Amino acid sequence: MKPIRRALAVLAICVTVAGSGSRLAAQTSDISLLDLVETEFGYTTISEQYQQPVAPQRLLDGARVGITAYLRSRGIAQPYVGTMHVHADGRGAVPAIDQQIGLAIQRYGPRVSALALVYAAIRGEVAALNDPYSVFFTAREVKGFSAAIDGTSFGGIGVQLAFDDASKQWRADTIFDGSPAAKAGLRAGDTIAAVDGTSLNGLDNAHVEALLRGAIGSTVHLAIVRDGASLEAPVAIVRAAVTPPDVTQRLLPDGVGYVALRSFSQDAGTKVRDALLALAKQGARAYVFDLRGNGGGYESAAVHVASAFIASGPIVANAGRDGKRRVSDADGNAVPALPLAVLVDHDSASGAELVAGAIQDRHAGTLVGTRTFGKGVAQTMFQLPDGSAIKLTTARYYTAGGRFIDKVGLQPDIPVDEPAGSQPGVPGADPQLDRALELLVRPGV
Repeated sequence: MKPIRRALAVLAICVTVAGSGSRLAAQTSDISLLDLVETEFGYTTISEQYQQPVAPQRLLDGARVGITAYLRSRGIAQPYVGTMHVHADGRGAVPAIDQQIGLAIQRYGPRVSALALVYAAIRGEVAALNDPYSVFFTAREVKGFSAAIDGTSFGGIGVQLAFDDASKQWRADTIFDGSPAAKAGLRAGDTIAAVDGTSLNGLDNAHVEALLRGAIGSTVHLAIVRDGASLEAPVAIVRAAVTPPDVTQRLLPDGVGYVALRSFSQDAGTKVRDALLALAKQGARAYVFDLRGNGGGYESAAVHVASAFIASGPIVANAGRDGKRRVSDADGNAVPALPLAVLVDHDSASGAELVAGAIQDRHAGTLVGTRTFGKGVAQTMFQLPDGSAIKLTTARYYTAGGRFIDKVGLQPDIPVDEPAGSQPGVPGADPQLDRALELLVRPGV
């Protein structure tokens, strides 16, 4: 019932504005009911659903910063957006935001869009959280984000990203063969500094991927840094249909089954189980499970994937705004156990850490590689009426053994660096994989 009450509250605001004959009525005359609903849903969702309480004034100040930034982007050199104030309990927040949007429309007329102003306000509120994992998406960005996780075909450039912790920049880690990026001359190791003029500094993986995706046939321009120097001009890449492989599998020498998982799509658990069972039928006597470069996905999928290796008991625990821990147990569909090594690196994050942490804590396998990313918070996607959405941090998660790994990560049982020039998944050219094979084939080594 809560969404209905919110919609009715916004309708009441709209009726009051339209029938009051006040100055505010003129200021909001170009704001539709949907715009007002968006403002209400955006503010209320952040206020009520974020993992911890947020002061209303903090969100209002963020909305003001967002609106101001949008006006500047429209060529308005010195935009004026009034300071907004509300009661301590938050009453009056949404009308205050609506009023400033209305004033902006009145002052700047056709140079601005009511919906864009609403989006700017919501983006500002999200930014005020100072949370890199909470993001506002337009409806188009939502589709790209979902397609990326679910492994369905989407308009993209064919690049798997990695975050360089030393430089705090995003790089092209893998260029898919025959992809638009490959045809445009993008190289593995190139740093992507900006997408269509938007800097990637401070953006999380989901937001960066959303910027790279778009309509098939559309063009995206990337600012590239190569070998320490910026290319003179942005690289123009025409998006095409891209379907990245979700699960890859093969039987390696000495009867070791190799399974790599790119992300946690809804059916990742089924795909991983099928891959493991197929390898067992081919004679596998041990498994290497590769989670390097896996930035996560659906938490429920991660639980199902971990359940392929853990027969029963806890997999992960979540604690929401109320602080109470809720435990997710194995789903009872484990495959027959074989010796297991799990490959992880700094780009193994979120769901990948959930799975690796459960395997490590439950002593179901050995972690090999480098310390993982360290993302111990979970997000929920809240869709707004027009299809846009807010991806909001709503909980902390703890490994099966009760560890909180946010900003810490998982330390592998056997640390092995991956030097430049390594070829992931290729025995003899992948030191981390080679060490895992030694462990499984010659346990005493």
